[in-house]
Amino acid sequence: MRIIYIAKFNKMWDEEYIARGFEDLGHTVGRVSESSEYRQIIADIEVFKPDVVIFAKFRQVFAQDVIDYCKSKSIKTVCWVFDLYWGYNREHQLKTPAFNADYVFTTDGGNDDRWKERGIRHNCVRQGIYKPECLLEKGEKIYDVLFVGSFNPYNKERNRILDLVNADFSLKWIGKNNDNEVRGMKLNRLYAETKVVVGDSVYSPHYWSNRVVETLGRGGFMIHAEVEGLKEAYPHLITYKRGDYEDLKSKIEYYLKNDQEREKIIKLNHKWVLDNYTCDKQCEKLCQSL
Repeated sequence: MRIIYIAKFNKMWDEEYIARGFEDLGHTVGRVSESSEYRQIIADIEVFKPDVVIFAKFRQVFAQDVIDYCKSKSIKTVCWVFDLYWGYNREHQLKTPAFNADYVFTTDGGNDDRWKERGIRHNCVRQGIYKPECLLEKGEKIYDVLFVGSFNPYNKERNRILDLVNADFSLKWIGKNNDNEVRGMKLNRLYAETKVVVGDSVYSPHYWSNRVVETLGRGGFMIHAEVEGLKEAYPHLITYKRGDYEDLKSKIEYYLKNDQEREKIIKLNHKWVLDNYTCDKQCEKLCQSL
């Protein structure tokens, strides 16, 4: 296919890794900055002659005009986003033009009825890790327990759990005030230096953040709160009962002491991600749904 991708490409962890995932499958990708003016985007589409136009949140005031133009030319439009919307503080964003695309793909696998009621043609496609960075590194352990992610005032349960972990294990928190503090291959090194990574996502059935694939694919040993569907997607992942700090605490204590078992699980999870959840594989699932 010929794909116009309207997104951010300055950093690999924006949408550049996804564009490369499509290219790894043999598709031709024309990158268009999401900050481009309307006339420039239309000109790019006219010259490139894409089969499909993909974008994420596409917050430009003229986003609907671009979508309407594509429909007038029988060009498929795709919105591909990775956040949770239903039952969360982003739900109001469902009224924005991006969700008027012909196809909407998110990582939310638990709200099919609500998407349908809204008249949105929705499919769940999970997040993937950029394949060249799905690597295991070796390193001396510096940190016992780690959490990677920003402070989220809306996730009170996460903050409660992390406060308790910190009190008992002197939690190392990376990215608390800056999501971009450690990214890319620096994460691989960080996980190689860490024994246990605490995992958490804003709760919604059959939804979890990219923290799971990014941690397991880069060699982190994660203990994640239980979510419906998570163990089916990642059968080797260690989970704890959501909201049950004592369960999490006992598992942290166990795996801090059992190095060989921990390393065995790391390798199982890494291979699982490499075989099932690299970005190119997720791009392929999207293409098959069009």
